[in-house]
Amino acid sequence: MKNNIDHLSPVLEQGEHFFNVNGLTIHCYIRGNGPVLLLPSPGWGPSVNYIMPLTVLEKYCTVVYFDTRHSGKSTGPQDASQYGLENFVADIEHLRIFLKQEKIFVAGHSGGGHQALAYGIAHNDHLYGIITIDAIAASDEIRFAEMSQRIAKKKDEPFYKAHPEYYDRAFELMGSPDMAKMTIKQIIDITGGFYFYKPELAKTVFDSMECNDEVLKYTQQAGFQSKNLLSELYHITVPTLIISGEDDFMCDPISQAKRINENLPASTLVVIDESGHMPWIEQPQAFNSACERWFDEYFN
Repeated sequence: MKNNIDHLSPVLEQGEHFFNVNGLTIHCYIRGNGPVLLLPSPGWGPSVNYIMPLTVLEKYCTVVYFDTRHSGKSTGPQDASQYGLENFVADIEHLRIFLKQEKIFVAGHSGGGHQALAYGIAHNDHLYGIITIDAIAASDEIRFAEMSQRIAKKKDEPFYKAHPEYYDRAFELMGSPDMAKMTIKQIIDITGGFYFYKPELAKTVFDSMECNDEVLKYTQQAGFQSKNLLSELYHITVPTLIISGEDDFMCDPISQAKRINENLPASTLVVIDESGHMPWIEQPQAFNSACERWFDEYFN
């Protein structure tokens, strides 16, 4: 199946930008050439910088990496009621309109993938396709049961056998109410290794991540990422690429990626071995190949 794309869509100026969109100042970076692809930060605090650059997407698209409301260099209201999923979806739609694009791609990692799927449910007619990377679709009992099993299994892995104090401290924190009192950096300093197949990567990756603790509190109060999207995914009819790290404990392939795939007939599922929550970092060749195959099959 090939999809019609306006390859002659207006060229966007490359570089860093600040756009006035939906009553906000949205900070973004524009890189690459081709149809426009909007890629939001996860929404709950990190800036979009940590996922840049995804050069494989820039090979096929003009990628607009943007900081969601109140994250990174974007502005946002001082009101928790304005941080529900619908607010983030509205920002994507207003950015599409601002950029004068009839149709776009959307992509997102983790909470950004949650936004991308929700946007697809609401605005399928304005999409060429969707790419989700270790996305959250359902924060239900199935997810938390799988997460618990995966955390428990890590105790027997070589890294944690060699550093039992790391595992014990992280395990204790994961179920503790103390997390609510901590900053994002404090939490990640303790639990960051769990996000990787190779836990030693955590410090390098997370030390450079910029986070906003205020927006984390707003999104928690608003219930952002709590909506179960599975029953509404049938609204999405455009091609969707679902990428998941096999060793991801946070957005695992069993409770998330496979169930997204089962509810999206036009979807392609790729589970990447020896990778946790960030497959473009741990397995860049496999990640790039998955994206290239999908674009070449559906859009070239």
